[in-house]
Amino acid sequence: MKKILITCFYLLMTAVISASGFLLPSVMSAYQDKQIFAKIEHTSMEPLELTYSSSLYDTLRLLSEGHYYVDYPLTGSSRTADEVYEIVLKLIGQFEDYGIILSDSEYTVTNHTITLQLAIASDNNRYTDAFGLSQEESFPASAPETDAEDAADSSPDITTAVVWACSVYFVSGYWMNFWIDDKSGKAVAFSMYTGQSLLLPDSMNTSSLDKFIGRLTDFLQDYYELPAAALYMPVVHSSNPLFDKNLAAAEADYSIQLKEDSGRLIQMPLRIRPEYMVLN
Repeated sequence: MKKILITCFYLLMTAVISASGFLLPSVMSAYQDKQIFAKIEHTSMEPLELTYSSSLYDTLRLLSEGHYYVDYPLTGSSRTADEVYEIVLKLIGQFEDYGIILSDSEYTVTNHTITLQLAIASDNNRYTDAFGLSQEESFPASAPETDAEDAADSSPDITTAVVWACSVYFVSGYWMNFWIDDKSGKAVAFSMYTGQSLLLPDSMNTSSLDKFIGRLTDFLQDYYELPAAALYMPVVHSSNPLFDKNLAAAEADYSIQLKEDSGRLIQMPLRIRPEYMVLN
């Protein structure tokens, strides 16, 4: 019996020594890694601070520059989806009143979608830089510089704005997209995918386009209650074989300029193509 116990003891010790030899390298390696990691200086990660838009004009200016959208929680809004939808329906009616779209059954809404988004500035480049035109060059030079304007220019850039994205779909198969400022309830950007047969019903020529731009500028001036002007941007476009050149299908870029009381400009890009129009 004694021999059996001694044999079992030696077997147990052999197993313990074998296991220790097998596990020791990994244990020592983990211990050394822990010691090294403890000596490394770790930079504390501060939470990202966002500068939210405080006014409609700030939001308009933000969206006229480089930006992108991310989803935003509904708890961060001051309006409801139903309120925003009513705003969009009213806007469509105003478009009809100003002759921006035709007043007929083509614009009977069949469906819509609404989401809350956060617009985030992607860079600090002004929209006008893309056209090689500064703010000072694009508006009448007679506007005097004021202390308020200088102070505004030195203020930090707005980096974010809470907006509602609403898409409405019509019986005709066309659709429109609107971005509504959550605070003011005003549209700060929109796009129309309707085709120019409805956008410019008279004829697809320069005269018809000028009349349309005039109606759109009048609407924006009344809507934002700021002086508005449309400046044609000379951008070279490639020919589109889908459209007869004799129709002179309108393909143009503009800068819709709004002037604040301080003298600062809001310059919103307007793109008109044969199949769509986009503002901001």
